[in-house]
Amino acid sequence: MGVNAKQIQKINYFSKVSEDLCSEIAKVVKQKKCSPKTTLLKEGEAGDTMLLIFQGQVEVSKNMMVKTSSGFTMSTKSIIRLETTDPSPANKPITEPTVSVVKAPAFGIGEFSLVLDNAKRTSHVTAMTDINYGIIKLEDFSNIVDKHPSIGGSVYFEVAKSAVNNLATATQDISNLTQAFFFALAK
Repeated sequence: MGVNAKQIQKINYFSKVSEDLCSEIAKVVKQKKCSPKTTLLKEGEAGDTMLLIFQGQVEVSKNMMVKTSSGFTMSTKSIIRLETTDPSPANKPITEPTVSVVKAPAFGIGEFSLVLDNAKRTSHVTAMTDINYGIIKLEDFSNIVDKHPSIGGSVYFEVAKSAVNNLATATQDISNLTQAFFFALAK
């Protein structure tokens, strides 16, 4: 059983694309499955594919420098969990979440790969349940946009909104860290 247009439309980046054009996208999506603990994306790696999560829960984490008694070390910090609702995960997560769980009918990860060649992954993504997902390559998506330019406008707009939201969050994080740093220096 392959990916269909309705599955594609559940993902926010494609929600405004017509069902006919989502059928075109579905034709190039390679369907895959994986088990819990599978690393789907690694922070810092270059990628030219976007993952379309149709069922399951993933954890998004980032590498961070942490001060320990012996100096500084690199640690991976959980940021958020994402979980599908239509359908819900087939099994319970392998661990209880320590961060917020955001739920959506389906979701995409690695969306910058639809607009940038060799986009740098900004976080780790790990399966917490069995995952049913699809992979769409930049080249395949670009070919569809060449044939159906109307797809590009709405998808690229959603990717741009994501980038702006990420930038706003990063700006606030930098401000908070700067304030914490100056507070620590003042002690």
